[in-house]
Amino acid sequence: MDSNVSELARTIAGARRVVFLCGAGLSVPSGIRAYRTGPNAIWSENVLAWGTAQRFHENPAQWWSRFWLEAHGDLFKQFEPNAGHLALARAMARSKDDLVITQNIDGLHRAAGHPEAQLIEIHGRHDRFICAGQAGCEGIDHPLPQVDLSRVGQGEFPRCARCEAPMRPLVLLFDEHYDSHADFQAWRGKKALNDADVLVFVGTSFSVGITSYAVRCGEVSGALMLNVNVEPAPFPRMVNVLGGAEVVLPRLLGA
Repeated sequence: MDSNVSELARTIAGARRVVFLCGAGLSVPSGIRAYRTGPNAIWSENVLAWGTAQRFHENPAQWWSRFWLEAHGDLFKQFEPNAGHLALARAMARSKDDLVITQNIDGLHRAAGHPEAQLIEIHGRHDRFICAGQAGCEGIDHPLPQVDLSRVGQGEFPRCARCEAPMRPLVLLFDEHYDSHADFQAWRGKKALNDADVLVFVGTSFSVGITSYAVRCGEVSGALMLNVNVEPAPFPRMVNVLGGAEVVLPRLLGA
């Protein structure tokens, strides 16, 4: 272990509160495609054209078949958490105030045994489904663990059993705000980012709203900011710990 990692590990060990903000790079070693970078990135094409609630409402059947299942159908396969997920789950024992905020919707943090009380899935979950109808339907606030997708290819999309409106995944789309659903826990996540004295960015491209907010929090509060990634971060105050998350996190947090 080099002296830089050893020193950073000591800082984390003595921190009052550490918040980890994780992106798709954490899950790539588990076999899940990256979202924005790489030759097979999920969002490499048509992201703005398809990844919106407006497009969903225009044609739910087409949205499910031509966009969601085509781009995200792999998530329903059995992927396993990697050493990075496992290291984060173990690290939560350091302090009950430590927290992971993940942009990933793949569920691998939970599969790694991450404590629910110390996990915020800020972009939602691929395996939870809500009513996309009018406000007031209980199906909006009470996600279901499964819906029937067997006939999506024939133009039939899942409907809410309460109001018959289309059902959709409980995920944040590009024309929505972080406070659009209570399960995103946006208020709690932002409060934690403001309160942390160490912010660790893991495998993120810094291209979504929550990472921009977190960087601003760190710049204002003076928190130590670490970038665990294969590429350096474009921020002068951020300390880069370069390498794959599945390699760096066990070394850094195990120390």
